[in-house]
Amino acid sequence: MRPETETDAQELYECFECGARAESGGTCECGGELRHLGRSRDL
Repeated sequence: MRPETETDAQELYECFECGARAESGGTCECGGELRHLGRSRDL
């Protein structure tokens, strides 16, 4: 289940380990990678 987050920013990143979202990429607090939600990827 994903947390409810509303943002008007174009750039949004999500950690697939814990579901946290952030406006900048890098590493999440849980240690997972923050991935860009607008970028295509193989699921």
